Amino acid sequence: MADEFNSMEDLAFSRSFRNWVLNKDAAERGFWENWIARNPDKAEMVKYAKAMIYALHTDTTVLSADEIDEEVRKALVRLKEAPRYIPLDGPRGRTGWWAGLARGRRFWFAAVATAALGFGGFFIYQAHSHRDVFRAFLSNYKKEAVRQEVTDAIDDHAFNLPDGSLVRLGKSGKLYFPAEWARSPARREVFLRGEAYFDIRKNLSAPFYVYTDQVIIKALGTSFIIRSIPSDSWTTITMVTGKVSVYRQEDFYAHSPVGHAPEGMILTPNQEGVYDQGEDRLHRTLVGTPEQLGVQQDTSLCFEARPVREVFGRLREMYGVPIQYDEELAGCPVTVTLGDESFYDKLNIICKAIRGSYEVIDGNIVVTMPGCK
Repeated sequence: MADEFNSMEDLAFSRSFRNWVLNKDAAERGFWENWIARNPDKAEMVKYAKAMIYALHTDTTVLSADEIDEEVRKALVRLKEAPRYIPLDGPRGRTGWWAGLARGRRFWFAAVATAALGFGGFFIYQAHSHRDVFRAFLSNYKKEAVRQEVTDAIDDHAFNLPDGSLVRLGKSGKLYFPAEWARSPARREVFLRGEAYFDIRKNLSAPFYVYTDQVIIKALGTSFIIRSIPSDSWTTITMVTGKVSVYRQEDFYAHSPVGHAPEGMILTPNQEGVYDQGEDRLHRTLVGTPEQLGVQQDTSLCFEARPVREVFGRLREMYGVPIQYDEELAGCPVTVTLGDESFYDKLNIICKAIRGSYEVIDGNIVVTMPGCK
């Protein structure tokens, strides 16, 4: 058995060892105490393996064993990429890991801390901030059963929530929600890890909240797609119909004055909200290919010397995308014919007709034009 643990990596990846380090009453206690007694030459290796596990352990109670393995793997990669902390050549011709220990324990421990905590600007921030949301979600329903829907890596899965809302959970996704909802709930809540499409049944008296590891989404009756993968440093919310509010966790849980809701980013159809965890910032843009809203009987449009406001107004009606331009030029006449082109192709045709141009800014189309012909 002793031969199975010859490096810090062997110990760090051992789930039995991790369980013993973090829980002294674990069933593995006897084995590891005996193993250490039989292998006194590996005491230093054990010490530094423990250091890494302690550094990574901020809230591993909500991680699966596989997820913990992944965090350990990342820390070890970071450790190997930080050679400036580790003396590689030991005395008396020794080289490698043990040589590093022999020449300078302080340097090696600094490497462990850098590996575990350095990449953990992401991991520890997420543990203290984001994973608390999951724990709080579960604690809110501690007297009720929390149901978990899980999909494998091959198929997605569609199902209805207790309120009738439709969810299509993507591959390798997890959705947590109360097994039973009150007849008149103050709010409807779920927690998502992965990717899912939501079609929310409208209920003005009970807003629908989707909690993720990074952001919170509030909806009343709408449809949207959320991609929130635990291993990614960003979350994306893509609107299909209706309107949602998206909050950074800090903003959502901030103490607002009485009668004032926390500020969130509003998203409307064909807009996309992206949270960048590295920058701790939400930004809004348009989807790659805006789709028309509803079923259009006739997509062709013919404008003969019609005001700019009418042309852009019709385009906004079709796609739901905000279009801004100089109101002083709203009455300028435009002659243009549009067919089954894409949204952006239609914009290009219109801008060519008015000798203008456009930019996508904060999920809006901003048109610049020189003036009426």
